[in-house]
Parts: sequence; C-alpha cells; structure tokens
Amino acid sequence: MADKLGLAVGDDTTSVMALLERVAGIIDNVQTCQTRMEERQLELENSVKTIQEDVVKLTVNHAATSSTVDKLLEKTRKVSCHIKDVRVRVENQNIRVKKVEITQEELLAKNKFRVVIYQDE
Repeated sequence: MADKLGLAVGDDTTSVMALLERVAGIIDNVQTCQTRMEERQLELENSVKTIQEDVVKLTVNHAATSSTVDKLLEKTRKVSCHIKDVRVRVENQNIRVKKVEITQEELLAKNKFRVVIYQDE
C-alpha cells in the first residue's frame, strides 16, 4: 500500500510540476507580449509627439502665410485704387485733349491757316 501511495504522490508531484511549467510558460508569453506592447506604446507615443510637432510647425507656417496673403491683398487693393484714379485722370486728360483738338480745328478753319512740313531729302 505504501507503494501505491508513493506512486500516487509521485504522479501528483509530476502533474503539479507539469502544471507549474505550463503556468511558467504562459507567464513568460504574457511578459513577452507585455514587453512588445510597451515597446509599441513607446513607438506610438514618439509618433504622436512627432505629429504634434509637425502640426505646430504647420500652424506657425500657416499663420505666417496668412499674414503674407493679407499683406498682399491689402497691397492689391491699394494698387487697384491707384489704377482707378489713374484711369479717371487719363480719361479726363483725353477729354481735355479732344477739346483742344476741336478748338484747334475751329481756329484753323476760321483762319484758313495751313501748316506745311518741309522735309529735306
């Protein structure tokens, strides 16, 4: 009977040892997975930091570009205003020139004055 108990105790010990080895293997796998997950988490955090830095740079560049565009638009408005003023002055000058030409034609017609241009060969 002692042999039977000894065998039973040995079988139980073997089973417990096998079970402990399986548990140890599972724990090793879990630790390995956890280590990989932590590494991946660090990679993701670094990626997020890089993206945040890029977004900040983009925001700064966008603000600078927006300011430049606003300045260009303001200059364009000023130039447009000046062009309109010049156009009005040119039109008024054209009207005065036409009046002078009409007056000159009337004076020439009244005086029957002729202008001869002499060209030397």
